[in-house]
Amino acid sequence: MKFYFTLQCKRIYRHIDEFGVIPLIGVAAIIAFFIGISRILFDTVQHAHYYYMLIGLGLSLKLGTTKRTDFLKKCFPTNSFLKVRMLENSFFILPFSIFLIFKQCYLEAIVLQLLAIGIAFMNNFEKRSITIPTPFGKKPFEFVIGFRNTFWVFILAYSLTCISIVVNNYNLGVFSLLVVFATCMSYYSKPEPLYYVWIHALTPKVFLYKKLKTAISFSGVLTLPIIIILSICFPLIELQFTLLFTFLGFCFVALTILGKYHNYPSQIPLFQTLALLVSLLFPPLVFVFILVFYRKSIKNLNSILTC
Repeated sequence: MKFYFTLQCKRIYRHIDEFGVIPLIGVAAIIAFFIGISRILFDTVQHAHYYYMLIGLGLSLKLGTTKRTDFLKKCFPTNSFLKVRMLENSFFILPFSIFLIFKQCYLEAIVLQLLAIGIAFMNNFEKRSITIPTPFGKKPFEFVIGFRNTFWVFILAYSLTCISIVVNNYNLGVFSLLVVFATCMSYYSKPEPLYYVWIHALTPKVFLYKKLKTAISFSGVLTLPIIIILSICFPLIELQFTLLFTFLGFCFVALTILGKYHNYPSQIPLFQTLALLVSLLFPPLVFVFILVFYRKSIKNLNSILTC
């Protein structure tokens, strides 16, 4: 059992390293991001501790998927299997409990830990017989696969938008909009197999144009309900901010795609990651990075595409 958890820590370490970030810096960035998002949620939402608990429990359900459960049952006997599942859920939910304690929500932290342990006895949350329909075609595989893996994020984001209207909190609505854009960006975080690019009889410019057009149009489909609700339910003063965040969201989606092909087929290096972080701190720089990545992507794809 000790070897299993040690192996999981090493896997996380290697994933961060392969992403192009120094592991210690990556861990520190993840912790800072978690604390920042948690503080924003508690500062902008009434009764945030309840939603916080639901988010933590919802994310922990991913540990009980059919594939993981079957694998663990093959590796451990029944008693050890249950111990591993309980420890996994407890460790996963621990950051949420610690932040609840920081916010003096002691009872909620205890309940959250108990619920996480209880969920360990409920496995196989995936329903293989159900195919989730998508509003996308078959060709843009990134959105088809990504949407089916993260559909629950959109349910959560749309729910937060409705809550923002009920509690009259515009910031929460903007947060849900950014969550959708971040989810769409994650669909392009890993490079596809080389064959998926090589089969296109297109010039690099046309190939990138089609990728960008697909990503922006489908991101628009997913964000449109939130944009419409925020535009109707909040005054015109907030409308300009809604349009600004929407425009920046599309820019960051484009930056993610160009960043992927900037050094394709390698994993995303440190430079692209830093570009995203710097652009978040100073958004106007996103246009500079888009231009730089576009030129480099054209040169890089020239040796891969058939035309």
